[in-house]
Amino acid sequence: MQTPDRYTPIRFAHGVAKRLGLSRKIVELANASLRSERSMRAAFAGYTPTERDVVVATFVKSGTNWAMQICQQVAHRGAAEFEHIHDVVPWPDNMDGRPIGLDDPASWRDSPTGLRVIKTHLAEAYVPRSDAARYVVVLRNPKEVVVSSYYFLAPLLGVADTLDPADWLDVFLARRVGGVEAWVDHTLSWWALRDAPDVLVLFFADMKRDLPGAVDRIAAHLAVSLSSDERDAVIERSGLGWMKANNDKFAPVPMPFVQPTHLPDMVRRGASGGSAELYTREQLARVDALALASLARRGSPFPYATRFIQDGP
Repeated sequence: MQTPDRYTPIRFAHGVAKRLGLSRKIVELANASLRSERSMRAAFAGYTPTERDVVVATFVKSGTNWAMQICQQVAHRGAAEFEHIHDVVPWPDNMDGRPIGLDDPASWRDSPTGLRVIKTHLAEAYVPRSDAARYVVVLRNPKEVVVSSYYFLAPLLGVADTLDPADWLDVFLARRVGGVEAWVDHTLSWWALRDAPDVLVLFFADMKRDLPGAVDRIAAHLAVSLSSDERDAVIERSGLGWMKANNDKFAPVPMPFVQPTHLPDMVRRGASGGSAELYTREQLARVDALALASLARRGSPFPYATRFIQDGP
């Protein structure tokens, strides 16, 4: 028999809610809990980034592990080894589970460049800035985000068997925390810093089209000069084939308060422009309309149409 812990009552409530047809409410409550104002402000509380820090700041399901892997491999000159990425990469805004702490020397102890990677899904307002540190941001089409998040987060939250893609889209469009509005918040907060010397902003689609170019840009941003062999090793280990073959190294951190329907692959397709695999053009147009309306209200010049509409869904 499993020993009860502090999450046992929540797991019980989760099962009851599913039986009552409240899977959408489960997703909404999980997002509210994981992304409350209090928890976001507490993530980096009291921490000042240093010259060894490389902060990978991405919205959920926007190439996070990919960017982490590139940065980790650059920092280790193509020879980074780990059982799991979160054995060496802190994730301060994670609620619980595997990631090591910001003060754990394992994150930088064996780094030949002295650099270590930090993961966050937070908007810039919640991430401490320092001219000494470096920040790497990846922006992804929100239509792709909703598809990738369905395949990943629905099973992780234990609702893949009771929440269909249409319901997931409705939640993504309606919720303030973790939905389209949150994507706009996150995107604009970092986009505003795209010309800052400590911030590198990349687009997921560009990285897919030119991985070697992305590696070169990240290495230059981190002020790491790679030999030809080191560069080749970083590119190989950051490719979809290598990462899929080593998926266990990037496996998701289980939600402690949920029994997942199954553990999804962290590296699924790694593709750009694949949102039409799950939704119709009309459904995807709802994402575009909401994002464009939000950007218009803020008077933002962010090139959404050029980046995320002209290339199709």
